Amino acid sequence: MALDGIMLSAIKSDLKQEIIGARIEKVYQIENKLLVFNLRQTGKNLNLAVSIDSQDARMHLTKLNYDFPPYPPDFCMLLRKHLKDTYIKEIIQPDFERIIEIIIEKRNNKFKLISELMGKYSNIILVDDKGIVLDSLKRIGKKISRKRQLYPGIKYEYPPGQNKFNPIKVRSKTDIFSAVKKDLEQSAFKSIMYNFRGIGPYSAKEIAYQAEVDYNKSYQNLNKAEKNALADEFLSLTENIKNKNFKPTLGIKENFEIDYISAFPLEHRQAAEHKTFENTGEMLDYYYRFFIKEKELNKLKKQLSQITGSFLNNNKEKQKKLYKKLKESKNAEKYKKIGEIITANIYQLEKGMEKAVLTDFYSEKQNNINIDLDPSLTPSENAQKYFKKYNKLKKSVNYIKKEIAKLRHEEKYLDQVSLNIKQAEKKEELEEIKEELKSEGYIKEKNSSRRKINSRPDKSSPRKFFSSDGYTILVGRNNRQNDNLTKKIANPGDIWLHTKTIAGSHVIIKRDTDKDVPERTLNEAAVLAAYYSKARQSKNVPVDFTEVQNVNKPKGARPGLVYYDDYKTIYTDPDEKLVERLAAD
Repeated sequence: MALDGIMLSAIKSDLKQEIIGARIEKVYQIENKLLVFNLRQTGKNLNLAVSIDSQDARMHLTKLNYDFPPYPPDFCMLLRKHLKDTYIKEIIQPDFERIIEIIIEKRNNKFKLISELMGKYSNIILVDDKGIVLDSLKRIGKKISRKRQLYPGIKYEYPPGQNKFNPIKVRSKTDIFSAVKKDLEQSAFKSIMYNFRGIGPYSAKEIAYQAEVDYNKSYQNLNKAEKNALADEFLSLTENIKNKNFKPTLGIKENFEIDYISAFPLEHRQAAEHKTFENTGEMLDYYYRFFIKEKELNKLKKQLSQITGSFLNNNKEKQKKLYKKLKESKNAEKYKKIGEIITANIYQLEKGMEKAVLTDFYSEKQNNINIDLDPSLTPSENAQKYFKKYNKLKKSVNYIKKEIAKLRHEEKYLDQVSLNIKQAEKKEELEEIKEELKSEGYIKEKNSSRRKINSRPDKSSPRKFFSSDGYTILVGRNNRQNDNLTKKIANPGDIWLHTKTIAGSHVIIKRDTDKDVPERTLNEAAVLAAYYSKARQSKNVPVDFTEVQNVNKPKGARPGLVYYDDYKTIYTDPDEKLVERLAAD
């Protein structure tokens, strides 16, 4: 969600209070969009996050923990080289643009770290004391933009101006009336947004709303009182900005999605909650924790789902073609029969014949049958030709059946992986699934010139529940965890549950004695098995259960796939409220 100039002014105000005089100790870069600066301020450590994500460009102090890559990218190395042990001297928002400049000094060295937080055009640039670009997170050459370039050695220039007025420099209503003259036909809020720098659409609408003016009404149709009210509210806003009277606010919808981010509450927005914060850092941390992480989770889910979906589609296409070949191969007996009919009637045939009408002694009524012959072959050679065709098809039937079995095994596996992706609740779970797909050959490892490191994510734990009778119930989160849960964590006498012929998680009821598990606990575990399966939205779901000692993994089977015997089946309905009630955390 884009931040306007007003929001950046609030961010600048908070940063000036906290980090002026701070020493930069270390810089980290995550992918190509986020920098985190470790700062040392008097008596405390601080972290400054700067993101140039096209959807969520932002700058703020953060208390969140980030996973830093083991090797810093080139731009990060450059920042470390020049900025380590330097001090932050000043923070500037030039001309109320969506730009924050941090002035950094050490002895005779002076730098500017410029963060242009402008949606898809966002960038971070390091400039020396002569205004020369040392480098930028995104290099921009002439092929990318003919209007403005950013690369090492070039003189830094601000992004092209939009010919707007700086609202902070407005002194009177007359200044406002003069500025909007060229856009009289625009709506009230657009007349403000199009003529004053750094005021986004929501902020402009809020000015009109507080002035009790219809913000969609064209400016030229406003009466004198409405124009004055609009100007008064505009001046009131700029006065609050100058006096740093900010109230960082998140607007949250009823479905818990973000509605807006603002330096002030936006009363014209019909949000379910206008949540205010002490400072912009707390607000943006909250936003990142609950909204951006959710977006990242969904993004990774989408990526992995596309991979498994692609392989599933290819799998089904291959099966379709093989079943077609299998159907054709069933004609093998027909060719054997023709070869035998030719052999039995060989005295009636001679070389050069293209067709023959012979008695089909396999049919009850001894009907005639038309047989195609190759005129270049003798009758005996024609018979052998049909026998060879029969033998070839017979061999292919066995091969096709084996290939179909392999594909069905893979389909079952991919179906389970797809379900695990869909039901994953944390990014860590998805990272484990990603590693599993890599090890199974569905995701190719990128070649790296650097030495390889162990990049496997930490293993997550199974979902944990307590039955109404006090029994521990464990539910696997992915295929590898299902294997580990069933074959390593569970004891032979524990109870294993799984939806019948439906993709789903392995479920284990832990029991310390040979005592039978209470029926209520068994039913609750069955509900969990149904809920964490592909049948979550279904009713009367069949769930098989048996002791763990009756569950075996075929040699060479993919992760999560097992076979079992000596089982019973119960039918149940997935129940989200019961799942929430039984959850251990």
